[in-house]
Amino acid sequence: MYLYSEEKIGFAVTLLPNALDEFVSWCKTAEACGFNAVGIGDSQSLYREAFLACAVALQNTERVKVGPRVINPITRHPAISASGVATLEEIAPGRALLGIGTGDSSVHNAGVKPANMAQTKAYTSAIRELLTTGETIFQGETARLTWGHADIPLYVAASGPKTLELAGEVADGVIIQTGLLPEVIEDALNCIRRGAERAGRDFDKIDKTWFPWVNVASTKDEAIENILHSLASGAKHLGRFTTQGKHIPDNMIPLIEQVYREYKFEQHQIPGNDNGKLVKELGLAEYLADRFAIVGTPDDCAHKIKEAAEAGARHFWMSVHFPDKERFMREWSETIIKSVN
Repeated sequence: MYLYSEEKIGFAVTLLPNALDEFVSWCKTAEACGFNAVGIGDSQSLYREAFLACAVALQNTERVKVGPRVINPITRHPAISASGVATLEEIAPGRALLGIGTGDSSVHNAGVKPANMAQTKAYTSAIRELLTTGETIFQGETARLTWGHADIPLYVAASGPKTLELAGEVADGVIIQTGLLPEVIEDALNCIRRGAERAGRDFDKIDKTWFPWVNVASTKDEAIENILHSLASGAKHLGRFTTQGKHIPDNMIPLIEQVYREYKFEQHQIPGNDNGKLVKELGLAEYLADRFAIVGTPDDCAHKIKEAAEAGARHFWMSVHFPDKERFMREWSETIIKSVN
């Protein structure tokens, strides 16, 4: 079920469905460049409908796995989500997957709150039961899926210790957004292991993929400058719910909390936005890049990947949220993927 082989370091991308003609070209390029999965962001107020975009992506590719990365328990009922991903599986058998999170720009731009741990656990379990048995109890009521039963991998996105443990309990895979520092990687794996052991599950059978921000440029400073808007999102995730247990230096906790308070969700992942300017003004850019990003020259990027791989990170599901995505994917394929495998 893994997105990668044990022998090689694997890579996937997440794309935001803007104009669909461009989006189709991005997906074709991702497949041609050797990425093994394409995740489609779900943020209804900012981008095109995620499940429709996934269907378009599957119809225009032949090999890559495709699915929303990630939906949430608040804006989509589990029966709707199960039907959506079952439809994707019907379009391209064996290539559909589904990512689930607590909700980010999708919920904030709808004026509702993110899901808590209990809601996320119940939601993930409900979708699995609908896909495998066709029936579940969700929020005290019976929900049904009368067709399309399939074994589709469910991934839970996690940016803190409690969500990592939850993913270990209920998910087929974990999208880990806690960072790429060796001590952070080790802690993330320990959290997933605790959750798996609590639920009597095999830790080794849970897919683990790390979520870095990425960019390649002639200098590291230039590469960081172009993804400040994404690094701001990393800071915002550190500030969500709590900063406890997230390996944040004490002197940076007030700054991280400020980013979370002032983050403009209506500008989420838009290059050159106010969020990126804020992390630069607060002096957080270098720390966030070191923790969350694979960024710089090809040599810089290869070094960071190899260091993370030694600590236990073998697959990277990267978000590509800047102009000229196809140039980036081709350059990444020709320089980075070949140099680390």
